[in-house]
Amino acid sequence: MQKNIFLSAFISFMFNNKKAFWLVAIVAFAMLIFAYSNHWNNSFHFDDSHTVENNLYVRHIQNIPLFFKDCTTFSSIPSHGSYRPLVTTTLAIDYKLGETFSGKGYTPFWFHLSTFIFFLLQSILMWFFFKKILDKVSPESPNNFISLFAVVWYSLNPVMAETINYVISRSDSISTFFVVLAFVVYQYSSKSRKYYLYLIPILIGGLAKPTAIMFAPMLMVYHLLFEQEQSLLAFGKWKWDSLLKVALPAMAVFVFVYFLIKKMEEGMFEPGGSSLFEYVITQPYVYLHYISMFLLPLQLSADTDWGTFKSLSEFGSIIGFVFLILLIATVFITSKNKKQRPIAFGILWFLFALVPTTFVPLAEVMNDHRQFFPHVGTALALTWAAYLLLQNILKRIPAAAVFVVCFLFCTAYAYGTFERNKVWLNEETLWKDVSEKSPLNGRGLMNYGLALMGRGDYVGAENYFQRGLERWPYYSYLYINMAIVKEVTGKQNEAEYYYLKGLEYGKSYPNNYYFYGKYLYKQGKKEEAIGYLQQCLKMSSAQVDARYLLMDALYETKRLEELKILCNETLDILPSDAKAKAFLELAATGKSKAEIEETALALAPTADGYLNLSLSYYQAGNYEKCIEAAQKALSIKPNYAEAWNNICSANNALGRFKEGAAACEEALKITPGYALAKNNLQWAQKNLK
Repeated sequence: MQKNIFLSAFISFMFNNKKAFWLVAIVAFAMLIFAYSNHWNNSFHFDDSHTVENNLYVRHIQNIPLFFKDCTTFSSIPSHGSYRPLVTTTLAIDYKLGETFSGKGYTPFWFHLSTFIFFLLQSILMWFFFKKILDKVSPESPNNFISLFAVVWYSLNPVMAETINYVISRSDSISTFFVVLAFVVYQYSSKSRKYYLYLIPILIGGLAKPTAIMFAPMLMVYHLLFEQEQSLLAFGKWKWDSLLKVALPAMAVFVFVYFLIKKMEEGMFEPGGSSLFEYVITQPYVYLHYISMFLLPLQLSADTDWGTFKSLSEFGSIIGFVFLILLIATVFITSKNKKQRPIAFGILWFLFALVPTTFVPLAEVMNDHRQFFPHVGTALALTWAAYLLLQNILKRIPAAAVFVVCFLFCTAYAYGTFERNKVWLNEETLWKDVSEKSPLNGRGLMNYGLALMGRGDYVGAENYFQRGLERWPYYSYLYINMAIVKEVTGKQNEAEYYYLKGLEYGKSYPNNYYFYGKYLYKQGKKEEAIGYLQQCLKMSSAQVDARYLLMDALYETKRLEELKILCNETLDILPSDAKAKAFLELAATGKSKAEIEETALALAPTADGYLNLSLSYYQAGNYEKCIEAAQKALSIKPNYAEAWNNICSANNALGRFKEGAAACEEALKITPGYALAKNNLQWAQKNLK
């Protein structure tokens, strides 16, 4: 008897005490802030390179109208030309904020801030969304707390960390936000239902990612379960006129957005997968993996090495379809009982959200960021199922213990997210994690090799590239990166071989033409380099590095009229571009390249810019100015082996071999395998004797 009184008091406290709710909500908010407190300066990763960092169009907000007309502005790789203008718009705004308040457009903080704001607003909306559903089926339950727990479980889950850390995957975050917003507007505004205003967020969300259109079937199920209060099996009892009144406008938006995106992406977007059959029969097992990761997120990987099943008889495929059948059976069973219908709705949300990535054979069988949208439903279904189960045993559990268990449960997930953010710190931490968890993934091995190459470990980089080639022998980027290692270590014949192999296997990738053009440029074959750089820009006008290198090559080969055209084209896209302005002045005034570069760098100093200026002065025979520019590069980036090498080369040219040797030794401390520095050091030491 005493326990029942205690239980009643506990339920009354949870349901009626608003102060207690706000206290718990504040604690939950603090936990979310803690969980992501170490992610604000995490670097750009993976597809961010071609959609953000090397995408010229996001560098000026005047290009925003263009994003809605031309999907090639989304990426510098043509085959990745997705129509997601809302995403590109937010990137341009973030770049502008970084440029204005941090002095550097590509400041990660601003990109992470906007993603996090969408995430935070979505979490708040989810509480309203869940509570309205639970109030419909069980108004006597403490639904404010139950809804809050579901939201906290979702938002603190490490599975979400990829979407929040990985800048370009904000497409999942933004589109999901608008889907939840549409439901909340539908639930709480009779005016929006009358005039179909709740469909506006779906029109907007579809411009972030087409998965938003799955709102239509979700709304139909919502209407049947919670407004008509019908079982999904009771077809004869469905009020079809009411259902069609809700369904037809939503389906009209579904069709409109689908065909708009299809039209805008025509001839551009390539999914990247192979066999549709193999891909589809693998997805049910992926569903099982996703649910297991939501519950126990211990094997998250930014780039998995999963392959597809070849037949339905494979064990994994069988397990997957058994799981799918169980999910569908659970949907129909729980839809019959009013109080259990949130479980049915949550499962169907999960399944509907995965439809777009189930029937389009993408290059990756699964991705962690694909879970962001589906797990809104997972959180609702699992939380409500747990509550219904706990109702029967709650009588034997002290109220304080419930709070403690929930707090510890959420703290564990928050800590997991905090630790997962560390993996996303930089390229080396991310791809080291991938190479360990997905050792059969050639791209993961390659990207870790790139991270090693970035800190001068060329032996380690070559080892990982070789391992990658053994697994993915036709992956063109692996050949290109192997070529770069061979080039840096002085093996020019091997470098040429790998560059050409990369082009052979990746004729449709503009970056391959850029890197080979860059190699030819360094080899003094500037006329040949121009052809490859022009081909790169023909395929992708957004490729920034190719534009700048082509400006250099056109100037040095005295093709000044072509240089003027290129500079003006660049300024049409990016009116404030300092390098284009500098080269335009160079072509018009006849000033030296070094003078123009120095003027531009005074306005926007960068370590790489001063390194290039140092090289320009060296090529012009002005060795003192070469040293001065390299020293300025070092003042910005102290551990810059290339800058020390330039100082070494210039001192050697001036006959100051002692200073030259000392500079090369500094370069080799930073990058022990640096071939040019080794050669320059040998030359200096030889002359010292």
